[in-house]
Formats: sequence, structure tokens, C-alpha cells
Amino acid sequence: MVPPDEDPDPPWFTGTVKPIMGTTDHIQTSVERITASDGAPMTLEPDAGRFDDHGEIASGGTSSIREVFDRRIRRTVAMKTIDPSIATWPEAARLLIEEAQITGQLDHPNIVPVHDLGTDLDGAPMFIMKLVEGDTLTRLINEGDPKEPRPAGALQRLLKAFLRICDAVSFAHSRGVIHRDLKPDNVMIGSHGQIYVMDWGCAQLAPHGVDEGPPVQLGGSNRRVIDGTGAVIGTGAYMAPEQAMGRTNEIDARTDVFALGGVLYQILTRVPPYRGRSHLESVQLAQAAQITPPEEIAPQVPRALSRIVMKALDPEPTKRYASVDALRDAVEQFLDGGLFFESRVFPAGALVMREGDEADAAYIVTSGHCEAFRADADGKRTVLRRMGPGEVFGETAILTGGTRTASVIAIDELTTQVVTRQSIEDELRHGSWVGILVKALAERFRDVDARLHRTRDD
Repeated sequence: MVPPDEDPDPPWFTGTVKPIMGTTDHIQTSVERITASDGAPMTLEPDAGRFDDHGEIASGGTSSIREVFDRRIRRTVAMKTIDPSIATWPEAARLLIEEAQITGQLDHPNIVPVHDLGTDLDGAPMFIMKLVEGDTLTRLINEGDPKEPRPAGALQRLLKAFLRICDAVSFAHSRGVIHRDLKPDNVMIGSHGQIYVMDWGCAQLAPHGVDEGPPVQLGGSNRRVIDGTGAVIGTGAYMAPEQAMGRTNEIDARTDVFALGGVLYQILTRVPPYRGRSHLESVQLAQAAQITPPEEIAPQVPRALSRIVMKALDPEPTKRYASVDALRDAVEQFLDGGLFFESRVFPAGALVMREGDEADAAYIVTSGHCEAFRADADGKRTVLRRMGPGEVFGETAILTGGTRTASVIAIDELTTQVVTRQSIEDELRHGSWVGILVKALAERFRDVDARLHRTRDD
């Protein structure tokens, strides 16, 4: 055991709260104090010989996860135990038991199931949960060349996974549970695409009831209820300012909205919102709440998606999405509205496309205004039309090939979605009836255009 005068704060605390130091006897005393919801004492008994240990598969600052074979049910599962370095802290025992109780009551397809709660042969608490075989979201985010734009299909898969994460967190909120440590490391993607939000060890019970269903209950303890004690708990790189400053009485669903915004930020940029050289420095950055917009780190990020991220990451809780469902809806609407079309902004007076240039893209105006024109040999312009939000230009050339027949200039700041042939293929490659229809119309358009050109030549 580390002597008290050399002992750092345990990994789940960066504030003023410290666990009680003690011996193994104190752990047993702490465990016996945990009671069932009806007030009766809850006894955790070791189950000798039930599990075959296949070794550690993951570890964190406070716990270790081992792959074990359950002889009774004949399946391989995961066992979460207290890390040996803090096994003598009664606070660690209590937190592990409460994590099992909270997670076990969140019955949702995207939350890892808990099967059992007990003690190991040394008398320390442990719980059994589903063994998820796959990768962390962090690992999937880091796939590919970080210097290259993420392929549209890969971004689509990550965003669809993000929607499932939101589903899980929204369900937890409906039962009065705030996760407080949402990050890509705490999301597992199973071998067949299953999505699981993991590690509810920092979760808190909200003090104002729940939206639906029975509230999550702990065994005779209300220590998990947010009470304004000033503890800073979680991972600094994704913390909302109120969480980083220890204002625990202000923590609510919008605190998790902020962390989900951080997860989405990392999906787009491959880095978290705050990148301190230590946990403490990340917490300090979170307190300042100064975040670089995603498009300044990854210029290919669609501006519409960047706006969603920055709203979720607003330092002021009232300016964030009011709920996880609202954030989820915004991302889903983005997916439905043309994920693969890049957003591009042109300042007033900028030439968007030039007559005679090769046609490589069409443009959808989302804000601002522009003007199509032709210029004669003396440079005199003939205005063809003025365009605003919702209008499209350049579509003829992208469907037929060839060169531009007119130029377009931005009248004021112009924001467009850029539609390339490749992006159309990406958008429609899944074989939907809409995709088949659009492709057929494009081919027919090309045929008609080719016949018209032959007629003119004759």
C-alpha cells in the first residue's frame, strides 16, 4: 500500500474529495454497509471455482477487466475488478458496486449488459458483464491517413454509430443517470457492428427525477446524487466547463451533450476538444472553454456539421442543445441532407467558376447570392441570371461533361454545397430506388444532350 503522505488523488478524482485509506478488512466493512433498495443488508459472497481466468484484456486508473469463462452458464464473459493498486480503498469498493448497480438497471441495446455482482476470492467486489469483442470508437476514428480527408463512407459509418451512442445516453437520462465520462475510449464497436456505451463508473444520479420509467436506484446509498461537493470527476479532454470547475450541482443532461459534442469533434478532426499535456492541464483548458472550430483543424469538415458540433460544445449550457435527442436529430438531419457534399464558402467578388474551364462540380446555394454571366472578347459581361439559396448552377456540365458555358461570381458571401460526380456516386451507391432513378435520369439527360449536339453539327 502507498503511504498516505505519498498517495495521489485516485484517478476518478481531481478535486477535493479523497477516498479513505484502509486495509482489506475495511473493504469488507464498506461492502457490508451497502444495502438493498428495501434496506436489507446485501451480502456479496465469493463463488469459488465458477470462473476460469483467461487473463486481463483492459485496465484503467481504477479497475481491471479480465476475460473469464463462466463454468455455470458455459460462456465467456468480462469480469471487472478493482485495480490491485487501490484494492485497499473502501471508496473504490463502493464505487465499483454502484457502477454495477447503475449499469445493470440500464437495460438498453447500446449499453453493455451486466450479468452478476459478487466478490472475487480475495473478498474484493467484482461484477460480470457481456464480453464485447471488437474495437473502441477511438481506434476506428484513428483508422486511415490523418493527413488525408476521411472517405465519405467512413464518415457516414462513424456518424451512424454516433446516433446509437446518443440513443444509449438519452435512455440513461430518461432514468435519471448522467454518464459524465463520455469519450471514444468508452464506446465499443462489436465485431458485427454492435454499439455499446461502457464504463458508467463516473455516473451520477440526477436530483430532479426522470422522464420515463423507474429511476435507477442504489443499494441504500445516495452518495451518487449530484450534491455540489466540488469534486471534478471525468476526463478533462471532453469536460463541460461546469464539470471542470466542480460545479456539480449544475450538472445535468446538457453536460453529457457537451461530452457528446466532444466525441463528434474527435470523429471529425481525430483529436479531442482539449489537448493538454496532462489531465490537470486538460481540466484547466476545459475551465477556459476555448475550442478551435473543427474546420480550422480539418478544412474538409462540412460547415453544417461543424455548426452542430460547436453548438453542442457551447460553454453556456443554455445555448447547447437542450437534450441528447435534439443533438441526435440535428446529426440525423445532416445525414439525410447530403453528407457527401462538401460545403464551400466564397467571399463577395470571388469567381466561383469560369467560362471555358473543365466542368468538375455543380453547386447548391445554401446562403448568399451569386450571378451567372458571359463575357465577350472585350470583357463586356452579359448577366444571365441571379441566384440565391436553394438554387443550383453548374449541373448541366457535370452531367454531360465538357467545359463551362458561363462564369459565376459571388455577389455577397456565398455558401454552397459542392456536388461532384464522385460525391453523387457515394451518395447513391447503396442501390436505393432514389439512386437508381437519379442515375437513369442522368444517363437520359446525357443521351438527349448528345443527340442535340449531333443535330447542331449536321
